[in-house]
Amino acid sequence: FELTKDDFVTKQLNKTALLSYLMYENGEIVIDEITPKDRFGHIFKNDTLWTSHSAGKSVMSYIMGHAICRDYISGINHKLNDWPILENTLYYDQPIINVLNMAAGLDKYFKDNWSSKFKKSKRWVNSESLQSIFENELKDSKASGSAGKKYSYNNMNTNLIASYVLYKMGHKKYEEMLSEIFADKVGIEYDMVFYKPRGAGKDEASITYGMHITRYDYLRIAVAMLDDWNNNTCEGKYLKSLYENRIDKGFRIKDNSKGMSNSNHYAGQFYVGISGKSNKPIFIMDGFGGQNIVIDFENNKITSVLAMHRNYDWMKLVHSKF
Repeated sequence: FELTKDDFVTKQLNKTALLSYLMYENGEIVIDEITPKDRFGHIFKNDTLWTSHSAGKSVMSYIMGHAICRDYISGINHKLNDWPILENTLYYDQPIINVLNMAAGLDKYFKDNWSSKFKKSKRWVNSESLQSIFENELKDSKASGSAGKKYSYNNMNTNLIASYVLYKMGHKKYEEMLSEIFADKVGIEYDMVFYKPRGAGKDEASITYGMHITRYDYLRIAVAMLDDWNNNTCEGKYLKSLYENRIDKGFRIKDNSKGMSNSNHYAGQFYVGISGKSNKPIFIMDGFGGQNIVIDFENNKITSVLAMHRNYDWMKLVHSKF
């Protein structure tokens, strides 16, 4: 810690739904602020396991990288043709990078590009096991011709890659790997909570991207990613391969208050290409409600924001720092 005071961060903590703000630079935490006790401090503390929402998608991608580096999966171009439940579905024989990049071509089965409720059944993918989905909504499904090319965001893709790693490793080895990644390597202080869909059985290889983590442990995970990148470890090479294979989102939403909106590209479950520095390897982990962790790999800088909703000034609190 080499802390400095940021009056704007303090002001935002007192006036918005912001819960935690951490800034890390060149090996030190330089800003460390948490919601005051008379604001939301009665529900949010240093040991509070806070929801990731879709920021957990990026963590699941990082887990995929570790599985690849342990040779359970051959790489991001590995074809999804070795899991029986994928036969006769749009995912069969697609390379993993298509799924990581939200480009699996499943648009027509959902209401719109942002919905994760099936168009016909109205079921939400996070509530159902993959086995159930592949036996019902996606049985005999066909990927659109834009598979691998067109970005189309959907929770289904992340649940698949997360579950695929679990299937390839089995529950025991998967749990052992999680411990090796997060307890031994990252050095988390508190437990992390992962979730299976409500409709999944105990032994089914079906898991969602949702997780609960403490505020310092979110930062520790981001620091581990930064170290992997800078040390060119196998996992660092995986992150670099995601950046090299990033896909054009086809748009940048004008609302710059959201980290996910302020990006041109998508790189294997990370948003990249922020305005003003679109060609820099700056990765954004972003989730509903304002969970937002940004890693600048070239300048060794990270901002980590947790919140209840997005009424804070993302451009000034985060974007301006890069």
